[in-house]
Amino acid sequence: MSSPYTPFPQGGDQGGYGQPYPQGGGWGPGTPQGYLQGGPVGFGEAISQAFKNILIFNGRASRSAYWWFALLTFIIALAVDIAGAVGGVKVISYIVAVVIFLVTLALQVRRLHDIDRSGFWWFIGLIPIVGSIVLLVFDCLPGTPGPNKFG
Repeated sequence: MSSPYTPFPQGGDQGGYGQPYPQGGGWGPGTPQGYLQGGPVGFGEAISQAFKNILIFNGRASRSAYWWFALLTFIIALAVDIAGAVGGVKVISYIVAVVIFLVTLALQVRRLHDIDRSGFWWFIGLIPIVGSIVLLVFDCLPGTPGPNKFG
């Protein structure tokens, strides 16, 4: 009995479904490996490196580095808002907001560098609604493979 299902073709030298990754785990020679070169990172490394590089505006930041920190920012903001509402202390929320702003600003500039755009594109976020959408799209784009003019 024959099946109407035809699997995706798996032959050829192009790789594809079921084919092994290129040597080195998918990263070719000359592609980014480290945090400031736009290499992928996990949650813990993304957070620690973001705070270690709080005032570094050169280099690159991968999508994973940016979005892991965005998740932490959301969790911290939620916790601080709840603590502020229960305790009535607003000073802590202002201090946390300033620290998160500095880290996020540096991380956003490095994320823009990863997609081969200048850090001055950050200012487009000051345009109401449209600017935030443009930055969100930029944050979702994959980084340029290999070296670019920012690293």
